[in-house]
Amino acid sequence: MKYLRRHISLIFALVSMLCGFWLYDTVSKLTDAYETKLAKEYSIVAVSSDKITDDTFKRSSYLVSSIEQIDAAPFFLQYSEDLSPEIYEQLKNSIPSFYRIRLYRYPSPDELTKVNAALKGIPGMLRVESFAKNQKTVSNTLEAFKNGAMAYSVIVLVFNILLFAKFMEVWRYEHNSRMQIMAIFGAPLWMRSAVLFRMALLDSVLAVAITLGVAYYASISPEVAGFLASFGLVGGISFDPERSALYLSGLAFGVSLFSVST
Repeated sequence: MKYLRRHISLIFALVSMLCGFWLYDTVSKLTDAYETKLAKEYSIVAVSSDKITDDTFKRSSYLVSSIEQIDAAPFFLQYSEDLSPEIYEQLKNSIPSFYRIRLYRYPSPDELTKVNAALKGIPGMLRVESFAKNQKTVSNTLEAFKNGAMAYSVIVLVFNILLFAKFMEVWRYEHNSRMQIMAIFGAPLWMRSAVLFRMALLDSVLAVAITLGVAYYASISPEVAGFLASFGLVGGISFDPERSALYLSGLAFGVSLFSVST
């Protein structure tokens, strides 16, 4: 308990930093999963005066994944009883070709602009509807989530390094006499700072353990799963303890050792 009381501020700072990076990693995965979901649901509607082959569409843009021709005849079937067979047949033959185009992934606004331009450049193309306004809003929202999580992580990292360095100064002052005696007898710097290294590493281990506990709770929380399900993301937050422990430990130990060495 005495150790925790002396180190609680430092451990809390480390936990904040690690949670920030875990949050950024999680938000990135969730936005990628959401973009994959959107890519499956998103499609571009193209109208052409001529029949266009699938290869022509795919050659126009590397993002084009599949093409489905939309049968427009059922929309005109309701007029068959009101028109003579000849006129109805002429009307049916004059109907342009409609296509539903799906992409390999959810495009950025710039990519969508290029896809639009490529599709409109196909001979015989009359209209391309990509719902660009809604797509741009969704893309900007996803990008804002990613950038916000990244900015938070970077700010917390910088402040924690500064805070860690200040704690090291305090601890060096507390152990100054012992370190000076060891220096007189020719002990190298790493040996004189061994106590600081041990304390920093122990604090890092505790911070990693707490962060892993937070990550695990978030992965099994029904409230979090319900919130994500409202966006169509079924399954909640994925949690890989080995991978998480590896990169969180690397980050915590790296910051700790850097702060002790400065």
